[in-house]
Amino acid sequence: MPIDQVVEGIIDVIKKNLIARTNVASNITTGDTIINVDNSFQFYPEQEIVLIDYGYNDSSSPHYRVMEYARVREVNNTGSMTLYDSVISDWTTSNNSFIQKTIGHSPLYEERVYYGDRAVIPTEDIAITVEPITMSNDWRYVRGGLDEEYRINIRIYSKDIQTNVGYRIVNKYSDAIYKLLNDNIHMDINDYDAPILYDISSGSATVIVPDTTENREKFVPSSLLPDDLSYGIQDNVGVERSLKVDSVVYGGGEITITLDVPLVNDYNMSDYPVFMHYGRYLYDSRVSDVRYGEVQKKSGFMRVDELSWYGKEINEIAFCQPSRGIDYHEEHFQSSSSSSSSSSSS
Repeated sequence: MPIDQVVEGIIDVIKKNLIARTNVASNITTGDTIINVDNSFQFYPEQEIVLIDYGYNDSSSPHYRVMEYARVREVNNTGSMTLYDSVISDWTTSNNSFIQKTIGHSPLYEERVYYGDRAVIPTEDIAITVEPITMSNDWRYVRGGLDEEYRINIRIYSKDIQTNVGYRIVNKYSDAIYKLLNDNIHMDINDYDAPILYDISSGSATVIVPDTTENREKFVPSSLLPDDLSYGIQDNVGVERSLKVDSVVYGGGEITITLDVPLVNDYNMSDYPVFMHYGRYLYDSRVSDVRYGEVQKKSGFMRVDELSWYGKEINEIAFCQPSRGIDYHEEHFQSSSSSSSSSSSS
């Protein structure tokens, strides 16, 4: 697997889980403890969240430079969660209010997650870099099983080094990433998913997704794939994996996918179901160690924690392999004179 795909996979996991955000689905008023949101999938009990709206950068807004922090007591369902304490301000849909995960009152933003380390980290906030280090290999079995191991360094930076609180926030982010990646030991890289267009009842073997170029490329009969168990279906409630596709039909702006077996669960549109084509599979991955400290960058001294992560996969190499080192010979055409001479002599 190209190393950039592995790095992008790690970045994607970090963004989806540590920067999870969702819009507020109905107005939240002062004193509320139950809030309605578009999708609670990435949120869990005991997590800290921040409420914010588009007035944050508007000097005329009562929420100019204002965030409100809260802690999740319970995720009730896809569209609702309960907080420990009552909110102290109004957060309305008209102002595009949303919630986002945070750690230690220090939110992480998507533009602060970088591919590769930087000589200068241009932020006073939390920043994370994901940098490829090595790729090594060894034969796991013969013939064809080349065991490839990728190693990546993940660094968490913050410029707030003057207080113990600032350093603890960096450590908390390290702990969160450590747990996140070690909870995904069998990690799937480059998964592809598409939203399902209609509710599906248990016992059905039909899935309908939008007809797009990407969906046509990714969703094909399993008989055309090296691994015929590479499909799955998932929503906020449940998941079914290792599915096969028998047939694919296009029409009316939709792709109708027929599976080889009926589905066990119901999948409702309100729970955001998706049909998935799984990517490359890492059979073993984990954070092997964490280092704590500070570092001098061109931008000054920064608190930094560093996590070392590795992932392994099997690269199936086909044998026998024709040599690519043979000489190239131009096609030889027999001359007309030699051809006639040959004819007359016979």
